[in-house]
Amino acid sequence: MQKRLTTIDDLLRFAAPSEPRLSPDGKWVAYLVKAVWEAKNRYLTQLYLVSTETRDAQPFPITQGEESVSQHHWLPDSKSLVFVRNDSVKCPQIWQMTVGWGEAEPLTRLPSGAIGELAIAPASGEILFTFRPADEEWSEKAIEARKKDNKSAPPRVIERLRWRQEGSGWLPKATFSIHLYEGRELPRFTGSERDQGNLCWSPDVLEPHAYTENVAEDPDQQPGAVRLFVSNQAKEPLGPLGPKSNLSWSSDGKYIAYLGHDHPDELWGTWNIHPWVVEVATGKARDLTPGWDVTAGDSALGEVYGRGDVGPVWDGESLLFVASDKGEVGVYRIGLDGGVPEKLTPEGCSEVGVSVAAGKIATLRLTSHDAGDIYVDGKRLSEHNEALCAEVKFFEPVAFSAGDVPCFALLPEGDGPHPTVLYIHGGPHLMYGRWHLFHEFQALAAAGFAVLYPNPRGSKGYGEAWTGAIRDNWGEPAMADALACVDYALGQGWADSKRLAVMGGSYGGYLTGWIIGHSERFQCAIAERGVYNLVSFGGTTDFIARDHSFFLSNHTNDTESFRRNSPLTYAGNVKTPVMIVHSEGDLRCPVSQGDEYFRAVKRTNPAETVYLRYGPEASHELSRGGPPDLRIDRQKRFHAWLKQYLMPGD
Repeated sequence: MQKRLTTIDDLLRFAAPSEPRLSPDGKWVAYLVKAVWEAKNRYLTQLYLVSTETRDAQPFPITQGEESVSQHHWLPDSKSLVFVRNDSVKCPQIWQMTVGWGEAEPLTRLPSGAIGELAIAPASGEILFTFRPADEEWSEKAIEARKKDNKSAPPRVIERLRWRQEGSGWLPKATFSIHLYEGRELPRFTGSERDQGNLCWSPDVLEPHAYTENVAEDPDQQPGAVRLFVSNQAKEPLGPLGPKSNLSWSSDGKYIAYLGHDHPDELWGTWNIHPWVVEVATGKARDLTPGWDVTAGDSALGEVYGRGDVGPVWDGESLLFVASDKGEVGVYRIGLDGGVPEKLTPEGCSEVGVSVAAGKIATLRLTSHDAGDIYVDGKRLSEHNEALCAEVKFFEPVAFSAGDVPCFALLPEGDGPHPTVLYIHGGPHLMYGRWHLFHEFQALAAAGFAVLYPNPRGSKGYGEAWTGAIRDNWGEPAMADALACVDYALGQGWADSKRLAVMGGSYGGYLTGWIIGHSERFQCAIAERGVYNLVSFGGTTDFIARDHSFFLSNHTNDTESFRRNSPLTYAGNVKTPVMIVHSEGDLRCPVSQGDEYFRAVKRTNPAETVYLRYGPEASHELSRGGPPDLRIDRQKRFHAWLKQYLMPGD
């Protein structure tokens, strides 16, 4: 059958596997699959199982119903799983099911609130988790009572600096605290006035658990001031002060591994994250890869694929973890002696999640022509997008460098030059991945546009100097790099200088606004969910920045750096037709940023400035996880705008 090209509506057909976890005996992989439930205009995530031993085994779902599941973990017997099920938006519960027979049963009856992390004791199967209750006046019960009595909502009393969060909404007064489930109706509470998390158990049934806690005087202002504690050591911290995640205790009980660094004041993500180990007996910690200018974790952006556990996970006396290097994401191995880790991921793909058990390694592997599947020891065990991939021809990305600037391109069918879109990523400290399938880019290429997606200065994955090169200078270096990629495409005959567009979201929206305020070489632009006024941004975003740190300003009496770095300052220079896109539910780059920028540009460019303002159901994640119908609407409006200026005869 002859394959066709990607359509916008194909977005609704992708299934995204994520979080592969091997059973302790290595015989099964449990993982999640997220898919669009078109009839309900939302997503549904269910738990799947596949055998690692049966030849030609087929994955099958083991949960069902209308509510999504998350955070699945095996119990030590390899026969049972626990997971979180979102029984309602505000009352998630922990469930358990035995693999192969029976229905899942709830273990908890938690009040309104949020579950943070789960950890399963490898010896006893005890369940440790963090939970943050909702404020009583904002619990589901209280809200329903007000509705019944026709009462108004009370005011919110805000006392902390960070009072709301993208993806979570309003933050309650309570913190995430550790709870132990022991088969009781109400779990036992360990007690804390500060957020706790990143749990892991000792391998010994009689030994304690480890956890992290922010110890700053004001955690909102210093979220990286994190200490590691062991529950039976009288609150004596282990290792240095600094961000820590993904705790993992060695099977011999001697070490706790984690991902992090020792720069507690760092907020923006310019430092590399590395695997560290702490000696439990002495509290001494060391970076296992101190001279390696690569960051651990998955720093790549994506929209149709899932994520996985990035480690570190123990495999005997070595650790496996995920890292991001030069536009590729892969699994690496490092021994306790440290040094330069060994890359395990083969060429031509990325692996964004890893699990180890019984001598086997499970990964979530991506290629440029599928949305990811489950592999064990290199053998593929799932094909969740087989029908779509058999039907659709995906363009293979071209990798190139414009001088020192790395970039990828999707080139449409036919000879160039083509109408070309420069698509800038957000972050800014993230990166585009070479082997990561982007439906939106594929749909643009199928419509006849060449798509350039660079990793300019400020991007992750190319060393700390590259990432930190835009400190207090957010626009100029990245603009120069992005335009160098356009010049390269023009020189190759791919792009048409009279049919160029620039667009991007979040920081990509910022840089789009910056570019059109300093250049007139693009025929049109789309600035989406961007930061345009750094002065007002500091008082409205959910992100709390320290004064005189990344930017050499504060938000009271020294705003020169913020103004100099803000696209709003140069809005009067804009002559390029621009579509400004924002969402009322965006708490990271609040909709007021779009409001301000639209009015500033519209005053001087009235005829060709349009504001696309989505409602409260759309957040900062509209392009990646917003309501499916709005994601389709967004892409169709983008295509129409681009065609109006780059394909006027179409």
